[in-house]
Amino acid sequence: MMRPLILIIDDDSEFANDFSILLKNDYDCIFANDGISGLKKLTDLSPDVILLDLMLERGESGLDVLDKIKSVEEDVPIIMITDYASVDTAVDAIKRGAFNYITKTPNLKELKLIIERSLQQRLLKYQTKTLQQELQKPFDSIIGSSEAIFKVKEMISICADVESTVMISGESGSGKELVARQIHLLSKRKNKPFVAINCAALPKDLIESELFGYEKGAFTGADSRKLGKFEIAVDGTIFLDEISELDLHAQVKLLRVLQEKEFERVGGTQTIKTNARVIAATNRNLMHLVEEGEFREDLYYRLDVFPINVPPLRERKEDIPSLLNYFVQLTCKELKVKNKYFTEEAVKLLMNYDWPGNIRELQNHITRAILLTKAEIITPTNLDFSIQKKETEYLGVEIVPETWEEMNIQRKKAVETAARKVEKLFLEFILNKYEGNVSRAADAIGINRANLHKMIKKCGLN
Repeated sequence: MMRPLILIIDDDSEFANDFSILLKNDYDCIFANDGISGLKKLTDLSPDVILLDLMLERGESGLDVLDKIKSVEEDVPIIMITDYASVDTAVDAIKRGAFNYITKTPNLKELKLIIERSLQQRLLKYQTKTLQQELQKPFDSIIGSSEAIFKVKEMISICADVESTVMISGESGSGKELVARQIHLLSKRKNKPFVAINCAALPKDLIESELFGYEKGAFTGADSRKLGKFEIAVDGTIFLDEISELDLHAQVKLLRVLQEKEFERVGGTQTIKTNARVIAATNRNLMHLVEEGEFREDLYYRLDVFPINVPPLRERKEDIPSLLNYFVQLTCKELKVKNKYFTEEAVKLLMNYDWPGNIRELQNHITRAILLTKAEIITPTNLDFSIQKKETEYLGVEIVPETWEEMNIQRKKAVETAARKVEKLFLEFILNKYEGNVSRAADAIGINRANLHKMIKKCGLN
């Protein structure tokens, strides 16, 4: 088991050796006899705690070394070593960032208690930073009032109160991470970290070290110890997006975390406990991947305790106006511009589009329209060409007309196209009704068989 590493900076080698003997059952100790060598060992070996002599006689004073350590590694806890005559100076050191202080003749139980508290403080700092980063992100509850999204909200409310793992499925951009965040914020863990990681965004050889952390020297470039997402999320929630992209080796390690609630850092032997709740998400069919041998069946059933499916935007288009209002206000606030408004015709275009990229695509289009439109009103001509094309394809026109002449030309084309579509729909119906018998169909509609054949050929029907 890899133990915490303590760096003792003291110019009294005999004292440092005595301290090492006191701590040897629980910690590994390294020494430095002045500030310069202490700083070098800090950068080279990444100790977990530093014991620093306040009254260094060689080189710089203990307070100067304290300031330099804090400028290099702000989060490493520093415990000052002092004698009774310098307690006031030790208190000053605490004001400058030291964790605590001990005397030259400490009580062993008290010494270990201070060290353990300093280790806990370091982990807490990591967690606090993560939580602060999450709180800075804009968050709103799930937007929409459609029946499809109401079911999702209902499932969120249920699973927020339980501790089981959650599997969120849905297309890319449909809002899976937002669902995960909402579960976390409604749970008892809401004041603990929410840590998200996209398994597809990292190379396969790095995903393990991101999840579980690594020790210094574990691989090329590992210049210092790094905490993994599970260690940072310890009592909070970890969100594993695109879980299907985990390779089989990482899947085995994740399975162990789910079963045993423990893991080791890459290159380490210290067993680390975690109580993080796991929420996973995927845009692929995991059961199909199980059948193909690309995803472990036992891991699948460990993750799929509480499944939630997020519907694509095309299946809840009635939510588009609400989403539009939200994103317009959010974007205008971020860009520091006056609120802009979409015309009724522009909203209809948005409603008619199928949104293969879902909510993320909708937000991108809204942002682009606001950026490129100088006027306060956004019309169909201000929308992205792909949305215009979808509408113009339906109407049978090639471009959105911008002049009276273009409008007349496109109107004629639209009438012709619409007529062909109506004609084709009618022929499909009548031929289906008479099971493909052209003669019977021709008699039924009152035209001769030859003319019906011409109409069928013109509409491209067999």
